[in-house]
Amino acid sequence: MTKNKVVVLSDVHIATNEPVNWYQKSLHEPYLSAILDYVIANAASIQELVLLGDIFDFWTCPPSQKPPAFADIVAANPNILSHQGKLSQALTALEGKVTYVNGNHDMNITQDDLNLIQNSSGYKIQYCDRPIYYVSAAENKKVAFTHGHTFTMFNAPDFSTPLSPLPVGHFVTRAFAYMLQKTLQPGETVADLPNQGSPNGLDISTLATTILKNPSSVVALLLDYTIAATQIPENEPILLANGQTTTMGAAKTIYGSLWSQWVNTWGGGEDGLLAAVKAAIADANGLYIAWFAQQSALTSNSNLSVLGHTHIAKLGLTNGLVQYVNNGFECAASPDIHASSNPKTISFTVIDTDECAASLYQVVNTNGVYNISSYSAPPDSVIGPQSMDYSCYIIVDNTNGKSTLNLTDFTASNGHYVVAPPKQILPGQQGRFWVQDYPGAKGSAGTADYSTDSGTLSLNFACPLGIWPNSCSGANFYTSLDGVNWSSLNQVQRYGHPFFVKFVL
Repeated sequence: MTKNKVVVLSDVHIATNEPVNWYQKSLHEPYLSAILDYVIANAASIQELVLLGDIFDFWTCPPSQKPPAFADIVAANPNILSHQGKLSQALTALEGKVTYVNGNHDMNITQDDLNLIQNSSGYKIQYCDRPIYYVSAAENKKVAFTHGHTFTMFNAPDFSTPLSPLPVGHFVTRAFAYMLQKTLQPGETVADLPNQGSPNGLDISTLATTILKNPSSVVALLLDYTIAATQIPENEPILLANGQTTTMGAAKTIYGSLWSQWVNTWGGGEDGLLAAVKAAIADANGLYIAWFAQQSALTSNSNLSVLGHTHIAKLGLTNGLVQYVNNGFECAASPDIHASSNPKTISFTVIDTDECAASLYQVVNTNGVYNISSYSAPPDSVIGPQSMDYSCYIIVDNTNGKSTLNLTDFTASNGHYVVAPPKQILPGQQGRFWVQDYPGAKGSAGTADYSTDSGTLSLNFACPLGIWPNSCSGANFYTSLDGVNWSSLNQVQRYGHPFFVKFVL
């Protein structure tokens, strides 16, 4: 049997089963065991298990407690993490093909930590020392795996502060744990409460509008909101893993330059401002995480982007240029799992590398029997629900070309390049890039010039607003309004948006 499957697991949040931990062994272990049993049973077809971040959790503990050590988490969950546990069994079944990619709640995980998960066959979980892990698929395609927190303002590693790499989101979660420690009844845990297991520990979606009005004060707004919502005193000592203590009040100063860092990282000006707003809102309510996923995938020439982090499963990308899946999460609270309407599910992803395609699966508890079934999730979008996308998505298909294309110039007369044209497109390859409109009433338009063995190739494309039609020229082409249904050769789909153009050489 061909090993053409990659199983992806993220956002389990295993800790030490303290009442404030999202993952509770008594509730979640059977679900997690069922997923690992699925891996073991199907090992003959699985080439790899990717643990895509936040498998472990070092954040969901009250300020007065030091975050647990990795060994503490292993000891607290022997059925999963001991040398005879389910994860070790999966490691054996896959002959060591298990890879770990950090998230935010487990950004301190190291290879030495993972080596504590003993395996009688001598296999070790392989630590990935970069935020994006790539796997090759058929037809020269590539799958990009990343937790997703690096795209978000509040949870991306912050290397600019004395607390490096700890981000400000850590303190939001610690404040949430402070509130829960004060309010949970004896014998009660977070998993007994509805609407728990949020990626930040607190629903900060109401901040999105405020952020847009005063973005430069985003850290103070976030922490003031958190302080008011959780009633944590500004001077409450927060004990960190390294033994240091700090406070919410101090965090306002420590992370005070966060907004300007993001703006500058994305080039400053209007482009930087737009990207920073998207990064803040991506943490506030999950919007725009797919924008960053597509940007990253196109930049790395990946065909499928696989994320976690948001705890919201998604399958597909509406009017996008790449394939996309968000894994969901494995620590939903009991009332949410059993809700009569819109229940939350324990989900995971399976990638078919022959097809470079993703499928979602869920674990369903039926009278104490935990079964795996397919799961249908809605697609995500690179724009907000009230927005319209007048982007130009461009493919330069040099698959059958005989000349190397070398970029000589590119412009955006309207909008801006989210992803610039590749500097070189070799014969047998495709180049993909993205021009997106600015807020306003102009749409997008641009050019890309390439030198070839026979001269200059000048590509033009436009997706304007209003009565003006879409246009493209410079080579033979196909056009589309969704990236799926393509026109006949050299037929322009004149009205509609976004505008996809596939230039064929």
